[in-house]
Amino acid sequence: MENVVCTGCSLLCDDVDVEVEGSSIVKTRGACSHGDARLKGFQRNRLEGALVDGNKVGVDEAIEQLAEMLKSAKRPLIYGGECSSNATTELALRIAEKLGAYCDSPHSICRALVPLQEELGVKGSRLEEILDEADFVIYWGVSAADTHLRHASHYAVMPRGSVAKMGRESRIVASIDVRESMSMKIAQHKAVIGLCSDAEVARALMNLLDGRAPRLGPELARQLALLTSDLKRAVFVALFVGPGLLRCEEGLRAVLELAQKLSSKCKCSANPMAENVNSYGQAKIVWRALKTCSPYDFKEGRPAEPAQALISRGAVDFVLALNSDVLVQMPAEASKRLRGRVCCTTELKSLTQAHSRVAVPVKVLGVEAGGFVTRTDGVEVQLRPFVVNREALSEEEVLSRLLALV
Repeated sequence: MENVVCTGCSLLCDDVDVEVEGSSIVKTRGACSHGDARLKGFQRNRLEGALVDGNKVGVDEAIEQLAEMLKSAKRPLIYGGECSSNATTELALRIAEKLGAYCDSPHSICRALVPLQEELGVKGSRLEEILDEADFVIYWGVSAADTHLRHASHYAVMPRGSVAKMGRESRIVASIDVRESMSMKIAQHKAVIGLCSDAEVARALMNLLDGRAPRLGPELARQLALLTSDLKRAVFVALFVGPGLLRCEEGLRAVLELAQKLSSKCKCSANPMAENVNSYGQAKIVWRALKTCSPYDFKEGRPAEPAQALISRGAVDFVLALNSDVLVQMPAEASKRLRGRVCCTTELKSLTQAHSRVAVPVKVLGVEAGGFVTRTDGVEVQLRPFVVNREALSEEEVLSRLLALV
């Protein structure tokens, strides 16, 4: 199969070839190691059949049991969506609204970025536009060489574009992070900064752009002065922000304010480095529906505390995890409180699945199941299945049935 969309990360590269034998992928061409592991490895850890209290049952019975548990719960939580299709997230919101449930997903750079983009008027750009035109690329709070392996080589730095005709030679790259990272090896400007000093560094850059000297240590001040000297000559700055900016609340806002300032001098975009295959889609759908990316309480009609806080204080008595390993993502104390109170849909075996009252296996998104997801730059991408699985339902089908039953 040629030119399949790889769901190994949120880049959703669409130039990967695969060789399929039966229901297994035996070889990939063009995929990075993350994509190869995703496409070839899914068969090794499948959940074989639906489970209710550890016993194998038919999928119809499992969905009916799950619906009854949701209806009988006083304060359920619908959790996840970062590895699900856009339609699945929309269905999850409808179920949560119908039940008066809480909804939440893992904290992500996308959920933090989307409201700030709206507030500050800082837009993202399509990866193809960045490839063609960007002459200055900044990675802030992320090492793309570790998380999005083809980001620099396929989209942002190396390729030749219509304006950046020499590719890498036409671009200046800066990397700002709290540690020396692999991405810094391709950067002309690299700054290793202190933990939670992102806001201070962003404001220092704004001062330098205005010709004012920042109050920083001499070495960091020298590095930022050199960076600013090149930044002043940029025509199109592509800023990529990662989960490192979630450490401190004011850091991301300050970096977006820097992008806002740059936008008055040149073309500037700010894009998230989405952690999971559909983190950006999940955030955008929730924002469109609720005008917030915060956890939400449909019973009260307002934003709520994060899931871990709700679980820890006993406000939640049942959790439906959507292809998301909630027990791994929660602190230990919150996870203990979920014993006997969690169910899941899942592509693969996981800790959450092992401790679920009901576990419904679903088709692997982008391999066995189709649908739409949203790339890390906001472009909606259609996934087309290329492996046949007649034993499982897609997650969209499972949630459609649940919605009808609750």
